[in-house]
Parts: sequence; structure tokens; C-alpha cells
Amino acid sequence: MDKNIGRKLDGRYEITELIGIGGMADVYKATDILEDRVVAVKILKNEFADNEDFVRRFRNESKAIAVLSHPNIVKIFDVGFTDKIQFIVMEYIDGITLKEFMEQQGMLKWKDSIHFIIQILRALQHAHDRGIVHRDIKPQNIMLFPDGTIKVMDFGIARFAREEGKTISDKAIGSVHYISPEQASGDITDEKSDIYSVGVMMYEMLTGVKPFDGDNPVSVALMHMQNDAKPLREVNDSVPEGLEEIVMRAMQKEPSKRYQSASEMIKDIEEFKKNPSIVFEYKYLSEKTQYFNAGAVSRAAAEAEYSRSVPLSGNNKEAVKQVRTRTKVREELDEYDDYDDYGEDEKPSKSSYFVVVLTAIAAGIIIIVVAFIAIMIYTNITKPIQEVGKIPPLINYEYQQVKTAYAEQFDVVVIEEQYSSEYPAGAIIDQNPSEGSEYLVGSTTVKVKISKGPRKVPVSNVYDLASDDALNILKENDHFNVIIKSEFSETVPKDNVIMTDPPRGEKVDYGSTVTMYVSRGPEEQEVSVPQCVGYTLEEAETLLNGKFTIQTMTADSLEPEGTVIEQSIPAVGDDNQPTIVKLNTTIILTLSTGNMPETEAVITFSVPDNIKGAADFNCYVNGQIIGTTPIDNLAYASTVSITIKGVEMQKVILEAVNRDTKESETIGEYSVDFVENTVTEVKFERSKLKALFTAEDVTDPISDPFTDPNEVIGNEDDNTDIDDEFWHQIFGY
Repeated sequence: MDKNIGRKLDGRYEITELIGIGGMADVYKATDILEDRVVAVKILKNEFADNEDFVRRFRNESKAIAVLSHPNIVKIFDVGFTDKIQFIVMEYIDGITLKEFMEQQGMLKWKDSIHFIIQILRALQHAHDRGIVHRDIKPQNIMLFPDGTIKVMDFGIARFAREEGKTISDKAIGSVHYISPEQASGDITDEKSDIYSVGVMMYEMLTGVKPFDGDNPVSVALMHMQNDAKPLREVNDSVPEGLEEIVMRAMQKEPSKRYQSASEMIKDIEEFKKNPSIVFEYKYLSEKTQYFNAGAVSRAAAEAEYSRSVPLSGNNKEAVKQVRTRTKVREELDEYDDYDDYGEDEKPSKSSYFVVVLTAIAAGIIIIVVAFIAIMIYTNITKPIQEVGKIPPLINYEYQQVKTAYAEQFDVVVIEEQYSSEYPAGAIIDQNPSEGSEYLVGSTTVKVKISKGPRKVPVSNVYDLASDDALNILKENDHFNVIIKSEFSETVPKDNVIMTDPPRGEKVDYGSTVTMYVSRGPEEQEVSVPQCVGYTLEEAETLLNGKFTIQTMTADSLEPEGTVIEQSIPAVGDDNQPTIVKLNTTIILTLSTGNMPETEAVITFSVPDNIKGAADFNCYVNGQIIGTTPIDNLAYASTVSITIKGVEMQKVILEAVNRDTKESETIGEYSVDFVENTVTEVKFERSKLKALFTAEDVTDPISDPFTDPNEVIGNEDDNTDIDDEFWHQIFGY
């Protein structure tokens, strides 16, 4: 499962599902808890978080979208950049991509195509006006609502046009099927690169195929740089000629021959919508755009079209098409019948009276015109010649200074005052005539608009209000952009406003940003861990004072029963500082049983020479085996070690059992102090013991001539005594 599902970003955006996977980021559907709305959250993938180039591109997207506000561009609500995660919160669009729609429909109707393209161009013009070039326009980056509305998204490789170094690297080019030639070659890219991509996308809409396609991205990129696309109407002859010209102009290799702006391309499309039979005479394509109607061609061209002979036979569709064309042109020729375009001589009128009247009228008009010209010449000769100047740039200059400085040149009149956050109060923000216009010195008025400075409004008092109510007040009433942050508070209830920055009542710029701090409630209390070891359980509970969840367990110990001998969280850490934990943390106390704990000891001995082959060596205490070691081949073992467990002081009998014959032999006795962890061997003569074991006349050790055990097994040198318990261990009594 995706680890981001269920995650809550910034304590506000709860991620519910993955809805898109991209090259450097994934897009999730999420709920904005504070706004109670569904949003889309784009999260930079972990593998790119340490890559400066990807992080820069990801932040570029948020920076690019943040300055855009247009109905055809996806809105951005919030951004988050930390060392652990980088995300952008955007509006959630319940629709499909234009790519999916095109795949469903195949070849689009030209009316649908221009409906979509105009919206895309409007979005791009808005971005271009703010110095932003998208650089990755493609159907996959266009969202389509059910009502046909378009939203442009994914400004992941967008760049501010004013940024230094506008060239791109091979890591930042757009999708290869829609890339402009200058992008493919690594040259400077600007708004006209987006125009090219729109042209390619429009070509695909109208034909159902891409203009350039190949086996690999490199070959496709080279086609964009070197090849001409197949004429659109050769792929789909139902597309009007004017629309084909719009597409082909947008796709010109040379940027200077393309549309120079999105608005220029929109203008041509609007002209086409008014008159689908229009043809644009671009002559590819350096001259200014000219329009002419197919029905308004010259008579000579029309005659040539009409007189062209096309054979008509069988199912010749092209012939049928051309006959229809000739018929249409013939109809258009009829419109010329009222004009003398054939060079025929008209016969003069027989009415000489009519001619005389016309001549008299013409003579009168000529006399009036000559008199008027004479008056104008005289007036200009006698009137002093006025000096002509050019209007200087006045915008951003202080109005009073301008009025004083140019008082003898022209008059400066204020026609409007406007609030402006860009220009200081009193500065000129617009002028008419514009900079560089010619004017007559002493007789010209320049109309200007001046700034009233930024509009100031007070921040409403929303302290202690519910965050939703406060947000509505700040956004709807005060018209602020609001950023919400959360903090712990001991005094303000959860989800209520603690304060704002700027604070309540302070006057700030209209439409500026206000940060609203919302309470998360009291912060979880932290407590220090007391020392409980050495105390009884009751005493430890008093020390813990109800601030911990207590669990207990027991362990053998010489400490009095019920004494705490260990605690799961130490009172002092490795840094010799008191241990601090959250309130109600669980602590485990280990209580003593009062019993001696078992400890381990190791008995190591030499293997007797008379024991051969495989054997098991067992240690007994009170008839119970407490340790054993098997040896498969005693030829390779001169000594054997056995680990045993016990408490206090114990006497241990060591026995060897032949694995083949099952015969056993006691080979030693040891005194083991489990407290001090010491092992002491008790020596005895094995030969006497063995003789005692095998004597035929020994049936009862009590009636045996050797009734004194010390005489039987005692060592004459050390006179070691064997107590009754040892006797019982050996003989079973």
C-alpha cells in the first residue's frame, strides 16, 4: 500500500487515494479538513527529493502557478516545502485528460477542436502576459470537464521568461511529440514554443494522427527540426482551408514565421469562426496577415478556374469535386456581370443636355476645392510654425513633478485616481498620448491616471472564533489571501483562532496575505521518570504518581519478595540526564520473588583412560540430571566440559555412560558454589569403588565387611569423609 495514503500533510490535507503517477511527482486525491473540500496534492517523489534540479523544477511549478489566476488554469491553494516532503495543493478536477478524450473520439470535429484550442490559448496568453512559458503543452497536461471547459495544468518545467538564461537542458524539454524545434535543439525558448506545441496538438485533433512519429524520441525530435509535416488536408480533406493555414502557421519551424502571441492566433480563429470559407494569405510567412474571401477572387482568376478542364469518368471523386468547385466559381462569376471588367467600349450618351449639366456641376466643384486649398495655404503661411516634440515616458514619475517640469511643453491633467500596490501614492500609472507620440508644443494636453497608493484595510478581529467562520470573514469581508497554521494552546479551544499576523486591527494592503494561527488544543504533557528500583510496588506506585501506565512481572532474586529489581524505562539516560517521556507512558516494573536465582557453572574434567568409544557424561544433584554432554569419539577428546545450573552450594556426581554397552561408571564428585561460581573436585580412588561395585559377595553395604564408608572409599592421604547423602547417591540407598 502507498505509504502516503492516510497521511495528513501540515495537519490539514488528509490523503485518500492515488490518482496520477508522473515522472517526478505523484498526484493524490485529498480532503482539506479546514476548508471541507476535495483537493489534489502533488508530492515530489522521494528519489528526487535530494536532486537539486528536480526540486528546483518542482518549486518552479508552484512559483509559476502561484502568479496565475485564470478560469482555464488549474488553481493552486497551498504549497509545502520541508526537508522531508515537498507538495503542492491544487484544485481537484473531476474530469479526464484531453489525451483520453482524443483517444476515445479519434479524429475530432473541427468545431470541437477550435472550442478546446481557444481555451488553451487564452490560458497561455494569461501566463505569457506574466512572463511564464509552459514549455510542455500536450493533451496529457490538459484537463477536460464534462461541460467542455478546459483547464491547463502541470507547469513542472515552466520558466519565467525574465529569468536569466532561458535556454533549456536535455533534462527539461517537453514531450517529444509536441516539442518545438528550438526546444529540441536546445536553443532559447519563449512564448512561440508554446504556440508550436498548440499547433501540433491541433493537427492531431483534426487528423487523428501526430504530425511526426517515429521509433524513438531522438528520431521524432529530429523530424520536428528538419521535416515538414504532411499537409493537413491531405490527411483529412474535410478540414476547411483556412483552418489548415492556421495550424500550419502555428507549426512553422522558424519562430519568427509563427504566430507571435496566443492572442494573435485567437484572432485568426475568431475570424475563421465568423467565416469558415475564409483563406489567410500568409505566403509563408513573413508578411502581415491578409484576409480574402474565396468568393471575391479576381475575374481573371475565376475564369481560369472555370475554364480548367477535368475529365469526368467512372467513380472519379476528384473529378466530381472539381466540377462542384467550377460550378461554385461559375455562380460567383455571375456577380461580376454588372461591372465592365471585359474591356468593352460603352457608347456615349445621346443626350447632350445631360452632358452639359454634368460638366457645369463638375466645374463648380473644382472652383470650390481650389478656393479651399488657397485659403489653407494662406493660413499656414501667415500662422507661426509650432514646434513638434515627442511625449516622454511619464509612468512611475510623481505627478506634481511632471506637471511642473513640462509646464511649458504641454498640460498634464489628472483624469482618474486608482488604488495601486505597484505604484506609490501620487505616481503616474497611465498616460495618454503614450510615450513617443508626437505633440505640438504649447497646445497639447496629456491625460494621466495617478496612484492613490495601495488600498489599506484593517484586519478583522477573528480571535477565539471558529476557524471556518474566521476564514470566511478574512476572505469574503476583508478580501485577504489567508494562510492557515496550527499551534498548541493551553487557553484557546481546539480549532479556534489564536491570533493573526498582521494582528487584528492593523491596516494592511487590500488583497495581501494574512496568516491565521489555529489552536490544536493543549500540548501533550511531558513528565520525568522516577527511580523505582529498590522500592516495594506500593512505594513505586506512589513515586509514579498516576502519571504512568504500570505493568509488572516477576523474577528470582535474593531481594525481599515484592521489591522492584528492574524498571523498563531508566530514571537517567545514557547522557546522565533525567529521562523525559509523555504523560501516561507505559512502564514495566520487575518484582523480586525472594527466591535464589539459578546461575550457571562449568565442570571441566579429564576423560579416564579406561573409557573408550562414544559416551554420555551426566551430572547429578539429588538424583536429578542437571547437565549432560555427549561425546561421539573419545579418541579425540582428552577433556570434557559440562554446563550446569543450580542455586547456592550443591554436590554434583559425574557419571559416564558407555553408549554401546549402556554401562555406567561414576568418575567424580564436585562441590559447586553457584553463588560464588566456584567448582571444587572431591577426590576418591576409583579402583576401590569399582571393586566395590563388582565384588560378588557385596549384596548389602550395611552387612558388608566394609561397613564404614570412609574405609571403603576414603582417601588414606586426605581422609575425606563422604556423608550419607553421597552414599545414597552412589548406591541408591
